[in-house]
Amino acid sequence: MSTVPNTLTEAWKHACAWTQQHLALLIVLAVLTAACVAVLARLRRATRRRWYTGARVVTVVPPAGLDPAAAVAGARRLWWDLPSLAPPRWKRLFAGVPHLAIEYHLAAGEDLAVRVWLPGPVPTSRIDAALRAAWPGTLVLDHTPTTSPPRDSGESAPAGTTGLVVTGGTVRPERPEHLPLRVPDPRDESVDPLRALEAVTGQLADGESAVVQILARPAVGHRLRRYRRTVDRLHSGRPGHRSALASFVSVLTRELMEIVTGSKSTSTTHGTSETPRRLDPQQTEEQREIRAKKLQPQWEVALRYYAATTAHGPQATERVRGIADSLFGAFALLAGRNALARHRLPKPRDVITARRLRRGALLSAGELAALAHLPARTDALASGQARSVPAPPHTTRRL
Repeated sequence: MSTVPNTLTEAWKHACAWTQQHLALLIVLAVLTAACVAVLARLRRATRRRWYTGARVVTVVPPAGLDPAAAVAGARRLWWDLPSLAPPRWKRLFAGVPHLAIEYHLAAGEDLAVRVWLPGPVPTSRIDAALRAAWPGTLVLDHTPTTSPPRDSGESAPAGTTGLVVTGGTVRPERPEHLPLRVPDPRDESVDPLRALEAVTGQLADGESAVVQILARPAVGHRLRRYRRTVDRLHSGRPGHRSALASFVSVLTRELMEIVTGSKSTSTTHGTSETPRRLDPQQTEEQREIRAKKLQPQWEVALRYYAATTAHGPQATERVRGIADSLFGAFALLAGRNALARHRLPKPRDVITARRLRRGALLSAGELAALAHLPARTDALASGQARSVPAPPHTTRRL
């Protein structure tokens, strides 16, 4: 019985002796590793700082006569096209993947304004071409900031207002990310989130404003591989999330039970069973939708919103809370296998203005198209400012 402790003691002595012999080499390797990590982190910070220094904001004007089905279909084409913006693997190591920001600005007496924030590495011509291919006749204009500080360049609140009453939040899926949201039929106008936002715009009073922001970047690398492995495990009937330690403990327990009981593993007999495993019809339909989501391009998405007013007092607080509830309710229509749940967002106005994306939920191109697309401009919804024909090329200002 003393064989195992003696073996462990001898192994520990050999390890200590080897460490003392190669102590200088280990110190050099540790210093070099720390220096490489510090340099890599510094390069990433400098590169991402340039994203915001050279960023641009463009206003997207939808063409007249854009029906809801064409608006969502164009968004699907757009989000299937833009994953090519992801840089090569070696470049992602130093800089990461840049993200886009699609913002819906709501203000009293104005139409729903759609703005796109482009970081420095993303060329404006590439986005311009993708928007025109998705929605022919779309007008892309430079956005002129209404305030001088950079942090307020994308807000629709009046300039110079420092005492705003603001409330907002962030929206994330409440279930695991491999479960899809409900993507409604684009011909059904009653489930279009932007239609609900336009209804909120018509209810805003003077001094009230709201912003809904959708940050998106292509999902690549380890995040995408882990998601696909999870879907493959679910398809094969294994648990969706299982760590290496849990797998080791499970195998060790099964082997010990075989030694104690003298029976064979249930996994081997399961493979030779003649009766096929029957799946619940609802589970089969869920797996079909999960696999359909896996076949599409994947995006990391963050959804944030806030409502603000220049008024003060308890009534103003209740008013902005009601507007914020209406903003979230516009996207609650997509609840299906998965659903969107809102969470508290401290200082929502500052966070949305910063436009930073650290980690987002994994959504497919179809789900993102249901969230982020141009508003419809049918005869019933179009205002007097809608263009009846596509603008000539010289009217588009390029950066």
